[in-house]
Amino acid sequence: MLHIEKLNVSYGSIHAVRDISLEVNQGEVVTLIGSNGAGKTTTLNAICGVIPSKGSIRYQNKEINGLPTHQIVKEGIVMVPEGRRVFPKLSVANNLLMGAYSRKATKLELQEDLNMVYQLFPRLAERKSQMAGTMSGGEQQMLAIGRALMAMPKLLILDEPSMGLAPIVVKDIFETIRRIKQQGLTILLIEQNATMALSVADRGYVLEHGEIGFHDTAENLRNQDIVKKAYLGK
Repeated sequence: MLHIEKLNVSYGSIHAVRDISLEVNQGEVVTLIGSNGAGKTTTLNAICGVIPSKGSIRYQNKEINGLPTHQIVKEGIVMVPEGRRVFPKLSVANNLLMGAYSRKATKLELQEDLNMVYQLFPRLAERKSQMAGTMSGGEQQMLAIGRALMAMPKLLILDEPSMGLAPIVVKDIFETIRRIKQQGLTILLIEQNATMALSVADRGYVLEHGEIGFHDTAENLRNQDIVKKAYLGK
């Protein structure tokens, strides 16, 4: 579904991402793990057209590198950004509807999609009239994921969904990711919490200093000594 070859991103004299190649197949959850500053978010921003890059980014056999971000969203790639970035002065329901702005959907279709999100996140249904800025970090993360799902993505990109959240909330978020995976949605997950990321992923890539150090199945990565020591705290 997504094939990246020799992706390079530079900020002035800083070569942040160097010749990255990776792929995400339909129906997979693929995780990109690495320490702070390894280039994970930069890679995502390049995929989504937020920053310029060199190299090939092919999505469903179409070259998308160079397309504007709104066009990439219409192609079916939707990202939940780091830090959630909900609209604080809009209600939960209106935040969710903002996720569907690029679609041509009837009121009935939008309501059905809202109901789908509310089933996935019952807490959002309870608080649909509440201003998003008054919600907890975990609730805002649920809202950000729900808003992305309203765009009906074919590829969902999650950037650090556990950041700043209490462990019990992180567990809930990753349980939701498992449920989304079971529905067949393809996911590219960027996550510093390697233990949680590898628990839901099919495959993983380890990013070190802007380069892919190695990649393997999630199970094999969990059992590699170098990954255990560097990322799993073992």
